[in-house]
Amino acid sequence: MNAPQLLEIDEDLTSEEVAQLKFLCTDTNLLQKKGLERVSDAKDLFLRLEEQGLLEDGLLIPELLVTIRRFDLLVILNTSREKVERQLHTRDTSKGVSPYRKMLYQLYEDMTKEKLSVVKFLLAEEIPKSKLSSSLLDILIEMEKQQMLGEDNLDKLKTILEKCDKQLANVIQDFNKMQGGRPPLQEVSNHQPSRPHYPEPIEKDLPASRRDSSRNLFTDAQPPEQFEDNEYYTISHQPVGYCLIVNNYNFGKAEKFKNRKGTEKDKEALIRVFQKMKFVVKVHNDLNASDMLNVAKEFANRDHTQMDVFACCVLSHGEKGAVLGVDGQQVEIRELTLPFARCNSLTSKPKLFFIQACQGKLGHEAVWIADGPDSTEEERWEEDACSKRSFSLPEEADFLIGMATVEHYLSFRHTTDGSIYIQELCRQLENHCPKKEDILSIMTKVNLEVSTKMLQGKKQMPEPRYTLRKKLVLPMD
Repeated sequence: MNAPQLLEIDEDLTSEEVAQLKFLCTDTNLLQKKGLERVSDAKDLFLRLEEQGLLEDGLLIPELLVTIRRFDLLVILNTSREKVERQLHTRDTSKGVSPYRKMLYQLYEDMTKEKLSVVKFLLAEEIPKSKLSSSLLDILIEMEKQQMLGEDNLDKLKTILEKCDKQLANVIQDFNKMQGGRPPLQEVSNHQPSRPHYPEPIEKDLPASRRDSSRNLFTDAQPPEQFEDNEYYTISHQPVGYCLIVNNYNFGKAEKFKNRKGTEKDKEALIRVFQKMKFVVKVHNDLNASDMLNVAKEFANRDHTQMDVFACCVLSHGEKGAVLGVDGQQVEIRELTLPFARCNSLTSKPKLFFIQACQGKLGHEAVWIADGPDSTEEERWEEDACSKRSFSLPEEADFLIGMATVEHYLSFRHTTDGSIYIQELCRQLENHCPKKEDILSIMTKVNLEVSTKMLQGKKQMPEPRYTLRKKLVLPMD
C-alpha cells in the first residue's frame, strides 16, 4: 500500500463516506475522537492512521472499504472483497475496527429518515439542537461524549430504538449476546476469537462444525410445535441458507442495452432483508452470461446439508424466458434453476428465485386508475429490456420463481429508487415475515401493491410460479 494508491482512493470517496470512515476509526484501539475532529478528507485520515502504525498489516483500509461497501476501490489495492474477508478471519481480532463500532454502523445503514426523526425527537431534551441536526453517526458520537453510550452502556440507545423500530433494537440485542460468548453467525474460522468480528456485511461460509443445528429461529411467541410437519417446511438451522444476488449494472459490452441505473438500491435492499432473515448473502456484480451459469453451478455444488432454504436474486435486463449477462448474451432461467434441482443436499428443501428483468416488450394497459405520477417522475422509470422465448417452471418440486412481470411484458426500474418489484418484495418481507406469514401470501401482497402503480402510463403485474409442496415461513425477528 503506497501513497499514490491512497491518494486515488481519497479522490473517489465522497464527504459522507469520509465521515463514515472517521466514525469507524473512532475507537480506543484506533484513533481518539479529539484528533479526528480536525480530519477533513481521507488523505488526512490515512496519514493519522499511518502515524499510529495502524497500516502496517495492510488490512485496515481494505477492512474499512469493505465495511462501507466500496468494494470497487479494493481494485486499487490489488485485492478483492473475498480475499479481504478471508484475511479478516485469520487476523488478531483485537486489531482493526471493533465489533461495537461495526454494530453502530449497521444501525446507521438501516436507519431511515423517518426513524431518524423519531430518534432526534426522543433525544431532544438531552442533546443540543445543533447536534441533532446531524446524521445518526454524529448523534451517536455525541451520546458517547455525554456518556450516554458505550460498548458496555447500550441500554439507553436500545430503549430509544425500541420506540421507533424493534428490528434495530434487536441489532443491539444480538450484539450483546455475541459479546456474551455466543459464536457469531458470520464466523468461519475454526479458531475461536477472543472478540467476535461483528458484523460482516456479506458472505461468510459457516463450517458444519460451528453450526448450531439444534437452534430454532422461531420466537417464543410462536413455537415451531404450532406448525404441523406435513404442512410447513422445516426451518431449524442457522444460517437458514445461502442467498445469491447477481447484480448486473454495467452493460457497456452490449450496445443495445443501457446501464441499469437504480439497481444498487435493489441490491442494498435485498442484502438488508435477507441478512435479517438469517441468510448468508453473497453478491456477484456485472457477470457475463457464462459467469452467471458458472456461479449457479458453483453454489449448487456446495453442501447445503446444514441449511434449510436456498435463495437467488437476479437483477438484470431480460428477454422472454431469459435474463442477460452484461455481455448481452442470454441465460435461460431454466439453466439457472436446473443445477439446484439436481443438488442432493437441497432435495425436499425450498429453492427461491426472484427475477427482476423484463419478459417482453409489451406494457399492460391501465383499465382504471384514479391518480398517476406527474411526468417528471415518470421520466425516471426505465424498462429492463425485451422478448423471445417463454420459459417453463422446473418440473422438480420445491421451487418458487418470483418474476417481476408476466411473460411478454415490461418491468420497470426507477433510476434512483430501484425497481418497483424488488423494493415492494423487500418491504412486504420486512412487514410480514415477523408476523409468520407464509411466502406465497406475501407474494400475493406484492402482486397487489405493484399492480396498483402507474408507470409511464403502463401497469406492471408480477407473477410467482411455484412447485412448493408446503407452506414456507421465513424467520425474521
